[in-house]
Amino acid sequence: MRKILISLFLLAGVALQAQMPKDIMKNSIPVAMIQATYAFHIPGMDTKVQYGISHNVGGSFVYKTESNWLFTANANYIFGGRVKGDRIEVLGEGITTVDGEIIGGSGNMVGLLIEQRGFHFQAEAGKLFPLGPNPNSGIFVQAGAGYLRNRMRIDYQKTLQNPAYPVDGDYEFGYDHMRGGPAVHLETGYLLLNDTRLFNFSVSLEVTYARTRELREYDFRVFTNPETGLMEPVGKTDPNKRYNDLYYGIRVTWNIPMYQRQPEEFYYD
Repeated sequence: MRKILISLFLLAGVALQAQMPKDIMKNSIPVAMIQATYAFHIPGMDTKVQYGISHNVGGSFVYKTESNWLFTANANYIFGGRVKGDRIEVLGEGITTVDGEIIGGSGNMVGLLIEQRGFHFQAEAGKLFPLGPNPNSGIFVQAGAGYLRNRMRIDYQKTLQNPAYPVDGDYEFGYDHMRGGPAVHLETGYLLLNDTRLFNFSVSLEVTYARTRELREYDFRVFTNPETGLMEPVGKTDPNKRYNDLYYGIRVTWNIPMYQRQPEEFYYD
């Protein structure tokens, strides 16, 4: 990890030196950028079976060449407050009441909060087509590949008086529905760069598709078999089953370019 960070800073330094002789408002120049991003996502395919609308925050390192090619490495954190299905469907019948609640160690109900969590990291390449106030701004298209993981986070107020033993500690792993796999990404939008570090941003539409599988070896949930009337565990997960996870939405990015501003020109009589 340390070698990667050192390499990125060296790359940024080389890019900075290359940019100094030219004016970003007049010429197409190489630009190294740090990005802070936020995305709003709507789920599709198998993702929408379990999750609702989600959010995505993260950071990127981008290098734009003088010929307007884009190379990006980014990492993003996924979070959402809505999980599809009732508590019995999510946690099974074995640890819940008929109303889908969990009884704690003291015999009182435990207030649960079940949310979506995950992450996505990738490398991308693309092209900028100049349009706007300078040759370094315009419409861009990027595509990339990486890895995506999502799961359900089961949270509750941990107290010594009323512990939720069935989902406490490592037991949560049997109910969090974690899955992950390789992902591909497509993004198109508009990038605006100026000779100031404050007013540089991009807005884009994006779609991410991931081919995922179960990452937990066992599913602890228990359900009643309608034919026998007996409680049966889900048990060992199928390592060969694949899911089609899809996220699409809009991303807003603040760019911090690492170049030196050109000195102001003054004219004297």
